[in-house]
Amino acid sequence: MTVRPPARVRAVLEQLQGRRIHVLGPSGTEGSAVTEFLLNHGIREITVHDLEPPARFDETLRRTHCWLDSEGQARLAARLRAAPIAWRQGDRYLEGIEDAGVIFVPQSWFRHPENAPVRAAASRGVRLSSMTHLFFEVWPGPTLGVTGTNGKFTVVTLIAAMMEAAGVPLVVSGNDRTHVPALYSLDGADDTTWLVLEISNRQLLGLPYSPHIAVVTNISPNHLDDHGSLEAYVEAKRTIVRHQGTADIAVLNADDPLVEGMADGAASSVRWFSRHRPVATGAHLDGGRIVLAGVPPRPVLEVGDLAVPGAHMQENALAAAAAAALVGVGPGTIASVLRAFRGLPYRFRLAAEREGVAFYEDSLATNPAAAAAAIRSMVRPFRLIAGGLRRDARADDFHPMVRALEDAPVRAVYLIGSTAALLADAIGGMAVPPRVSQAGTLEAAIAAAWDAASPGDAILLSPGCESFDQFADYRQRGDRFCRLIDALPARAGRQV
Repeated sequence: MTVRPPARVRAVLEQLQGRRIHVLGPSGTEGSAVTEFLLNHGIREITVHDLEPPARFDETLRRTHCWLDSEGQARLAARLRAAPIAWRQGDRYLEGIEDAGVIFVPQSWFRHPENAPVRAAASRGVRLSSMTHLFFEVWPGPTLGVTGTNGKFTVVTLIAAMMEAAGVPLVVSGNDRTHVPALYSLDGADDTTWLVLEISNRQLLGLPYSPHIAVVTNISPNHLDDHGSLEAYVEAKRTIVRHQGTADIAVLNADDPLVEGMADGAASSVRWFSRHRPVATGAHLDGGRIVLAGVPPRPVLEVGDLAVPGAHMQENALAAAAAAALVGVGPGTIASVLRAFRGLPYRFRLAAEREGVAFYEDSLATNPAAAAAAIRSMVRPFRLIAGGLRRDARADDFHPMVRALEDAPVRAVYLIGSTAALLADAIGGMAVPPRVSQAGTLEAAIAAAWDAASPGDAILLSPGCESFDQFADYRQRGDRFCRLIDALPARAGRQV
């Protein structure tokens, strides 16, 4: 028996039938997901283009499909090679693109100068689509999207956990190579299944859709090389509310003027979240307690009950609480999820607690601004492990970290990697610099910090640098930090 696809899928397929479809980047997660979606629904006139030559295709696919194990990656590569599609790889990249009827592009396509013919095709009126377009076109249930410069996947994770705890059916997906594309979850979804998405600025560029619930965490200058100006970056982010209707809802940060401004001209209704002032609808802090706004306000939990400290975590918790409440999640469930949350791997998480010492892992802080945010979040005395690789670095580059340390309860800094000397120079310029140790390696740094720490202290890995001088990537650095914690000797009976 032939199973007919759902109506929304049929409508998309009808628009594609008979058109010459080109897909860019099948070695990447977005390109492979789109190609498989089209093939699985009977579309055959497909040409795929990949910058990688055939000899490097499998290697690239393995690197970009972290959500699959090695066997799954091999099966995917075999399926794509055996598929009835035309290939244009390496030197033949974009051959025949001038005849395209629809071009599916990955989110970073515009960054590659080789794609000038794609830009020219779009200027001639050729339709550009993407995996993100398909999410909105074929998903049968309501959608909730989160964007912002920082914290968006943390907020997505919290919202998803709250909805799951409340029994709300959902599928969740992030925006990078570690997450399963939602297209693979389509068969099990119906009109009650929420799609909860992290959406990047690049995914929002040119997107003609907005989710039913749109959350914006914050906006600060970022990706300006992509957009040319802060104003253009803000406009890209504004897309998440631009296409909302009157039945939709925007959840916006009332403390961020750039986010607050998105309410102007929005057709949707707005819920706010704020650390600094009460809001009429949404969530805010009230005397150190997260509350859902209303008459009367509904208390959620004390911010002191959050395992991850700092203003950013409070903002993330407020955004998630405001959004989850819209889906019907009660304050008790919201509180239990927030209380249990320890952070996400590589993103300022509470990795462990041993003998009264807390260990925070923030390996994804690969630039000084990100490390400064973690430093500012620390409310207990701490020992910072920092350093790594930063190409063409100068001591001035680390001023964000230095300024954050000036106001932080830091006891000592342990430096690693090739930027250690520069970081030492930068920290040495503080009016009252903390003790600095040239540890050299992560192993030596954590051993020294552990040896000196007292109960009540924290040890924070927030490098402010890339990892490639000593590690394969930031994930390996964060994982090593956690394994080293497990291997530390017991402190019982020792004088500190």
